[in-house]
Amino acid sequence: MNTRVFPRLRRLSSIVALAAAAGLGGCASYTPAGLSAMSAADICEIEFRQGRNISPAGRQAIQSELSRRNDNCRNHAAEVQERYATFMYREIYGGLSP
Repeated sequence: MNTRVFPRLRRLSSIVALAAAAGLGGCASYTPAGLSAMSAADICEIEFRQGRNISPAGRQAIQSELSRRNDNCRNHAAEVQERYATFMYREIYGGLSP
């Protein structure tokens, strides 16, 4: 049996897995219809957690929805921080409430 086949198959499977991950990574999109169903705190939490990973179109959709509501994330900063702190506590201590 040719031993060079296995490294090629491993490399090919790695390339396919990487392509699939890259393809699925772009699946989360923020549409006006989806954002309009969320609370302003939820929208701000997305913006806080996703940070630089939000596409320019997604960031524009978020800002447009907040402008439509005449709101901004500064109004929800305390709630978003509290949600994040609770999330981190659960991640560190395994589901226990603070």
